[in-house]
Amino acid sequence: MKKIIGVLVLTFVVSMVFATTIYDVQYTDVAGPDGTYPSLLDGEEVTVAGIITGLKFSGYKDNFYIEMVDGGEWSGLYIHMAGDTTLVVGDEVEVTGTVKEYYGFTEISGYDDTFISVTLLSSGNDIPAPMIVQTLDLTDAATAEPYESCLVEVNDVVVTEEQINFGQWYVTDISATPCQIDDGFFYLDSVTPEIVIVLGMEWAVIRGCLDYSYDEFGINPRTAEDLIDEVSSNENAIVTSSEFISCYPNPFNPQTTAFLNLKSASHVTLNVYNIKGEKIKTLVNEELSIGEHHITWNGTDNNNKNVSSGIYFFETGIARQDDDYTSVKKVILLK
Repeated sequence: MKKIIGVLVLTFVVSMVFATTIYDVQYTDVAGPDGTYPSLLDGEEVTVAGIITGLKFSGYKDNFYIEMVDGGEWSGLYIHMAGDTTLVVGDEVEVTGTVKEYYGFTEISGYDDTFISVTLLSSGNDIPAPMIVQTLDLTDAATAEPYESCLVEVNDVVVTEEQINFGQWYVTDISATPCQIDDGFFYLDSVTPEIVIVLGMEWAVIRGCLDYSYDEFGINPRTAEDLIDEVSSNENAIVTSSEFISCYPNPFNPQTTAFLNLKSASHVTLNVYNIKGEKIKTLVNEELSIGEHHITWNGTDNNNKNVSSGIYFFETGIARQDDDYTSVKKVILLK
């Protein structure tokens, strides 16, 4: 009888080990002394399963991200130095190893000869859809931690800071709070055509795996296809006329200037719209001569009241006898 009970207990313990999920590893509402949220299973050996969403992180094929089949918050995990593998994105794997906190970043790591085992379960699986977040969500550990190592996506963003230090750059959306975009999977100058980040550049979609490094969360696009600009994402997008050069600075506070370069005398309208599509300011509605024109907006509406932080749109109409142009430029007011 004692022998049977022992077998039952052993079976139960083994079942508990294999029942561990990525959610179990990641979820916690207890902040650590450094402000991050360390795993409650830190230092324990676990076996988890997930679908590979990103491969070759930091240039090594055995560094990859996995996510639970159904995705969602707390469903992603970084696997570090898993050994020489032939895995690809979409493979479902089972990983056994020790949970570690690497300066606030939860991972299973084979570093320093720590035991780690990866077993291929199936191939050709759909990966979980990226979770759409605001840039504000990724700037504080309390709101960013649920997305750690998950596929995330930000929409309709503007570059607020060009590449610095180790290749990271920053964008912001309607929340008007910049978040980091990093180059953990590939360098922007390694693709053809080379991707050059310019202050004020607009992106319709940026997606990638969210990591935590040097006290900051960052989205890591996996390939150039994770960076979608305004025109390529919308076949009906209005292509900006070369006569409407740019707005600078963008983002701005307290004012920004639109630069026009007319090829001939034209009737020009320049209106400012808010994110709801409401016209809040008319900057120009008159005939302008050939050549350059600088038009400044000081962040006020038609009643000369200051508007709130957020995304606004400059709609420029250029009318002349031979042709008409309409262009739209997104600007961000930060306060």
